[in-house]
Amino acid sequence: MVESKHNQVVGGVLQIRYRDDALRTTCNQYLNAYPVDFYRVVVFLTGPEKADVRRTVAANEVVFLDLDRAQLKGLRRYARSQLSQIIARVNPTLILAHRWKATTIAVAALKALSANNIRVFSVVHALNQLHSHSRRLVGRFFLKQQCRFIGVSEAVRDDILDAGFGLASEDVLALPNAIDIDKTRATLFLPEKARQSLGLPLDVPVIGHVGRLVGAKDQKTLISAFALIQKSLPAVRLVIIGAGRLEADLKALLKSLQIADDKVIFAGARSDAVCLMPAFDIFALTSVAEGFPRVLLEALLCKIPIVATDSGGIREVLGSEAQLCQAGDIDGISRYLIEALQLNQTARQKVGDDGYERLRKNFASEIFQKRLLAFTLDF
Repeated sequence: MVESKHNQVVGGVLQIRYRDDALRTTCNQYLNAYPVDFYRVVVFLTGPEKADVRRTVAANEVVFLDLDRAQLKGLRRYARSQLSQIIARVNPTLILAHRWKATTIAVAALKALSANNIRVFSVVHALNQLHSHSRRLVGRFFLKQQCRFIGVSEAVRDDILDAGFGLASEDVLALPNAIDIDKTRATLFLPEKARQSLGLPLDVPVIGHVGRLVGAKDQKTLISAFALIQKSLPAVRLVIIGAGRLEADLKALLKSLQIADDKVIFAGARSDAVCLMPAFDIFALTSVAEGFPRVLLEALLCKIPIVATDSGGIREVLGSEAQLCQAGDIDGISRYLIEALQLNQTARQKVGDDGYERLRKNFASEIFQKRLLAFTLDF
């Protein structure tokens, strides 16, 4: 147990997550920000217990409630009851709830316990999560009294404040994701090894992309832009690391655009994706919606030139002066990619160094930790 500067005894954080998903690294970052004496408990609302998931969680204790859909609908009595028992046993200093269902169930469990001294911090990872009529009502009349909010970018913070919960500005923090720079750099493959791991030739230019294969990431536009690039730079390869429901559609698009099979590599979901990024000459992100893309921090870490769209929190990562494309602009994106591919070595080095310096000054894990602790402990 430790004490804050206000002599408040603090010593435990309970993190509630809907399931183990793409937020794994970010959720661990929140846990690791707290002092080493903190007791950390993570609760997964859905999914059975899995040893491999347990090993990835930065916690002293991991609980798998394995709730089904019926138990997470309506009044969620069973879910509230299970979580109330955990809260009563752990008696956490605070609760970090990632996403909407985790937030509402956490607040309901606290109300059932009359635990008014425990504050819930709801972490919102994407835009447009809170604006339905039902969520506005729940936010204003149920969550507001016991909940503060964290948005993963200024864009998400503004979106939370616009949701109509009646929150004061001091109740919502914009906290961009961050990266442990030294630790992550130590995991990176050399470019040659990264290319060998992906089955890439060593002597061809490579455009890389990492992301879930879902509509918001808009890989269809990226592939369409790549088809245009092939006409003037036929040696270029495209690597897409990620998995998702649109994979079959994207592969069908390749055929319709008559792109040769060996020009585009679908590498699937890779836990070591950041290690492989040194294989890329350019990193491309053509999203139509983004809360705060952690993957761009990894690209900055690797000193890779970035071509991205002006969507959501992307400009917050790359800076107000960044030249960004319009989402869905196939011609514009292909033009920016060609320009980036044709940078000489001196210009490429400067772009990489400038990006790395921006990362170091704004998105280091130490900055994230300081801001999170100030918001969640010093109230």
